[in-house]
Amino acid sequence: MKKYLFGTAVTAGVLFAGPQAADAAIDDHGSLSYGDSNSSVNDLQEALKEEGHFEGYTGSRFGPKTLEAVKDFQSAEGLSSPSGSYYGVAGPSTQSSLMDAIDSSSSSNTASSSSKSSSSDSTSIGSHGSLSYGDSNSSVNALQKELKEHGFFEGYTGSRFGPKTLQAVKDFQSATGLSSPSGSYYGVAGPSTQSALMDYDGSSASSDEVKSSSDSDSDEQVAGVSTGTGADIVSTAKQYMGTPYVWGGMSPSGFDCSGFLNYVYDKHGKSMPRTVASIYSESTKVSSPSVGDIVFFDTRGGASHAGIYVGNNEFIHAGASTGVTVSSMDSSYWAPRYMGAGQI
Repeated sequence: MKKYLFGTAVTAGVLFAGPQAADAAIDDHGSLSYGDSNSSVNDLQEALKEEGHFEGYTGSRFGPKTLEAVKDFQSAEGLSSPSGSYYGVAGPSTQSSLMDAIDSSSSSNTASSSSKSSSSDSTSIGSHGSLSYGDSNSSVNALQKELKEHGFFEGYTGSRFGPKTLQAVKDFQSATGLSSPSGSYYGVAGPSTQSALMDYDGSSASSDEVKSSSDSDSDEQVAGVSTGTGADIVSTAKQYMGTPYVWGGMSPSGFDCSGFLNYVYDKHGKSMPRTVASIYSESTKVSSPSVGDIVFFDTRGGASHAGIYVGNNEFIHAGASTGVTVSSMDSSYWAPRYMGAGQI
């Protein structure tokens, strides 16, 4: 635990005040909200930064970056949403959850990965039975570590089955053909998923390769589709107009924005990373988009949304509130958030 985060010690989730009055804690000034300026704001920013929700230099003012970071953390932890009364306010619940998350991250990453035992992890994963969203126990930590070892989970592990764990389980199930968005146990780490995870040999093929080889329908469509032009890619994308938005979705039953890109481009023999940030990082940037290129937008700090350019300054994408639709890049919402275009 880093002292500068709280100026306090955390033991078993309980906050004990430090001996010096000069030591600041996140909650020294109560709830923190937009416009506040004090030492607790700096502690809040440092804590958010530790958990990967805040980038750049920290300070003492609760400005737009801090507001977006708090909202991002609340959304990720299921603490609040845009419809919530305290969305963007770092109140007691948010502060407590943030401190618990850091404490969990710190304690779960102190052990050396070289000392990991497959047999003991297998027992630990299954010791609490099926694991699903909202669970919090040592088996969740073991599950995350196994998913991380095989490339399905990134960042610090902990003990809570939150959005990141849910997505990692779904990705693993999709990659190994265990389940799909239409499956009843999609995102639930039950006995079959736990067993498959323990037996999984990621050295034989990447998760994308496993997914492609196990999806015969996808293979058949790729074989019959031209991979030559951007117009072909756009034509394929428009076949899924109206498909609903599903967080983590990668099939015609529901897409998220990067899942939509992966699915459409896969039909044309083009593979890409799973997340928008990774797609942006690996793409070849172009000064202006051509039909079939990927256009990127900054909706919450960095490349966080993307779609396929269709021409006439429009793009097709899986929107959270619209599903797969065509939008104008000149709109009041998208124009100021446009980052640029790239090719895969």
